[in-house]
Amino acid sequence: MITSPAPSRREINKAATRQAIVHAAFDQLESGGYDALTAESIADAAGVSRRTFFNYFPSIEAALNEPTKLLLENAVAVLDELDPELELLSAAVSIVESLVDPALLEPIASLYLLVDEHPQMARMQLEAWNDCAEALTAIITARTPHGTPLAATVFAHCVVGAGKAAFAQWSRELSGDSDPADPRRTKMLRATLAEAIAQVRDGFPSLRERAPHQRKAQD
Repeated sequence: MITSPAPSRREINKAATRQAIVHAAFDQLESGGYDALTAESIADAAGVSRRTFFNYFPSIEAALNEPTKLLLENAVAVLDELDPELELLSAAVSIVESLVDPALLEPIASLYLLVDEHPQMARMQLEAWNDCAEALTAIITARTPHGTPLAATVFAHCVVGAGKAAFAQWSRELSGDSDPADPRRTKMLRATLAEAIAQVRDGFPSLRERAPHQRKAQD
């Protein structure tokens, strides 16, 4: 087994600075709202200069999108580390379950409530999910040499779409909920993700169910 070298002090310090900037951005988002955010105010709250802020992030939206980016990168890493012999749908369940990361869920929930009102934020979120789908496609293609590229792409986008839809629904249901420490939040997300991936696994059974008048006409 190949182990990665321990991070250097410089790498640790850079990660801490990056995290401080993200935390400051979300603290200010919660206290003052999106329209009050500036690079200067976030940098001051994080204890860094405006120049340092832009050394780490090209925009405020990029800083806010960092938890989503990290969460999806973790999901890709989960698939990469799974046994290549594991059946793809079982792997998909593991990928989706990995999205339940308590450290990242609260900021991501806050972001989803902003998406409809701020096109730039929505665009960055979409890019993060698309990057995840592309990375999953590459891994799936490498692991299934007899599969077609289209099949790998469709499968990856189904998994990502299930996760994205579950997060969107979860965030909408949390709207107005002011207690981020409530453990029911994570339980709710886990259940929503499980339902979403089950839809993919089972072929969307509720959509195949005909209405009573349709069944009568068919008979």
